[in-house]
Amino acid sequence: MGLNGVDNGRIRFDGVRVDREALLNRFADVTPEGVYESTIDNPHRRFFTMLGTLVQGRVSVGGAGVNAAKVALTIATKYALRRRQFAAGPEGEEQLLLDYGLHQRRLLPLIARTYALHFAQDVVRTQLHDVFSDLEDDAQARRLLEARAAGTKALATWHATQAIQECREACGGAGYLAVNRFAALKADSDIFTTFEGDNHVLLQLVAKGLLTDYASEFEDLDQLGMVRYVTNLAVETVIEKTSAHKLLERVRDLLPGGDEWDQEAGLLDSEYQLAMVRYREEHMLAGVARRLKSGIDRKRDPGAVFSEVQDHVIAVARAHMERLVLEAFVEKTRTLPDGGNKVALGLLCDLYALSTIEADRAWFMEHGRLTVQRSKAITREVNDLCRKIRPLAGELVDAWGIPDAMLRAPDLVGGA
Repeated sequence: MGLNGVDNGRIRFDGVRVDREALLNRFADVTPEGVYESTIDNPHRRFFTMLGTLVQGRVSVGGAGVNAAKVALTIATKYALRRRQFAAGPEGEEQLLLDYGLHQRRLLPLIARTYALHFAQDVVRTQLHDVFSDLEDDAQARRLLEARAAGTKALATWHATQAIQECREACGGAGYLAVNRFAALKADSDIFTTFEGDNHVLLQLVAKGLLTDYASEFEDLDQLGMVRYVTNLAVETVIEKTSAHKLLERVRDLLPGGDEWDQEAGLLDSEYQLAMVRYREEHMLAGVARRLKSGIDRKRDPGAVFSEVQDHVIAVARAHMERLVLEAFVEKTRTLPDGGNKVALGLLCDLYALSTIEADRAWFMEHGRLTVQRSKAITREVNDLCRKIRPLAGELVDAWGIPDAMLRAPDLVGGA
């Protein structure tokens, strides 16, 4: 579909002998007598070391997805800041595309999400450096990295696909012209969702870590092993072992209740936003554990049980990763010195958090975390945040520092 300069294909050898001197034996070897040897005694550490290139590849592909989204959003935003369409009033000048509320809604939450994923990518990149530099030389750190790299890659590459398509449409017919970059962006980035692992399979890896608390058997557990492992634990034990915040005991103190549910106060409180996504994750995790245990308790085949809850497994993994992304964004914002940058990123962080909650408001309403009134208040707040961020849009995409040679959209970017 794309990446025409990359040799994706198949190759087959028939009757070819490869000398022992050509063995790929950086971490292990086979003696002339046929004995397998390795300087890494621990088989789990050896397995992870062998997979190291794959983990690094997932981190790289996730970063490439974020960067592809940045390019698309920069092009679409610059176009929206120079393209005028229709008179705003009887005597007024034609209105800029980005002054339309709908256009803000289409692009600005995607910019906020791109910033969020950028900071989440920074976290996993740092973890990668620490693990492969032996600064974090323990099995759990390696398992956490493997799962976080997988989940970040999934969210970042799906985001790239969504953002590029939305940006292409936001540029109208001009966005369809090959000279204006979107054709290449779409074709070359589409593979990211299956490069270094299909995203749904990667999210299953994330869920396995959540359900097993990255136990010592982590690398050895296949899907059936995971089901058996979880069903040997009490549901409360699963939550206790995996909950980073022990939210079930204190969630009532953080989420609105009673008369407060109809008030808009607190929507911009990062603790409220974090409590919402943490509650969703832990509630989903408990639900998966209960469904797995229920199926096994009824003497059903573990494979059939896992298949029936697979959608739930993917949902909890996505909820977990969205919580990690929001935490990374909140933490980055909190560490900035007071000033314009902190204010701007604070607005973006609120927009990312509330648009994430808004996108899954059906779940929150089904589980008693949102009233109709508060759900509507979140939508109003998202619209208001878009209006506040609108004057900053050009600076926000310029801050990514993408060279003009990487934009290559003469009809759209022009001299903006």
